Amino acid sequence: MKKGILTIDGNNAISYLMNTVLGKDFRVTSVQSCTDAFTHLQSDCLKDVVILDIADLHSENMDLLQHFNTSAVFKNLKTVVISNSSDESLKDKTVQLGASLFLTKPFDPVHLSEMVKSMVKSNELTPVKKRKNSFNMNIF
Repeated sequence: MKKGILTIDGNNAISYLMNTVLGKDFRVTSVQSCTDAFTHLQSDCLKDVVILDIADLHSENMDLLQHFNTSAVFKNLKTVVISNSSDESLKDKTVQLGASLFLTKPFDPVHLSEMVKSMVKSNELTPVKKRKNSFNMNIF
């Protein structure tokens, strides 16, 4: 069975690009907002990688990244941040919150695919606790 990826990006062209490139090797689900991500994760929390578009330090997706970092359910989830911003403070904050990778748009989709494959492979080699099937998504 293919590993699961959730992409959160409001730009349909970027979502299509990620689905096309990553869909060859992964089961990709795309949503456009943090709210949609919560809804999806309530029914399918067994994702291996989440790719988030984060515009600035005050975005909802930044709050979602922080939740992943502090959640027992999502503690071992790999996260990739893509952003239009090259602001070093944004990059530093996402890394502090557990992002495995930060890419600035425009990004090379082949490089993204290779990095995600590497993350999933390293996660397979590391023993992790079994994820719970239910959790409380109210973080705000």
